[in-house]
Amino acid sequence: MLVVGGGIAGIQASLDLAESGYKVYLVEKSPAIGGTMPQLDKTFPTNDCSMCILSPKLVECGRHLNINVITYADILDIKGEPGKFKVRIRKRARHIDAEKCTGCGDCYANCPVKYKAYIRGETKGTQDG
Repeated sequence: MLVVGGGIAGIQASLDLAESGYKVYLVEKSPAIGGTMPQLDKTFPTNDCSMCILSPKLVECGRHLNINVITYADILDIKGEPGKFKVRIRKRARHIDAEKCTGCGDCYANCPVKYKAYIRGETKGTQDG
């Protein structure tokens, strides 16, 4: 199964499909899953903390053996018919070894090229100078 979009809905859909026994590929265009939910303070209608809801789902999604998360990627082409789709995905360069990344931020802090911070999930890095 292919789930396009790594916001809270895509994460939940991936978890539900994976728990049902399907192998899931979750494709997200930005460098990380979560969508805009991390930017919210509270959620409607319960006023629960948004990160209190999202954080356990991020952990579960990352640890689930039936979910393969593909971030910083674009869907180039979809062909076929229901049950027999072929999808072309392009993974954008991260300039780091994603297999060794622990998310500590050291590579960002020591990078000789400085970029403006991502705003609202945009993936366009523009050099400061």
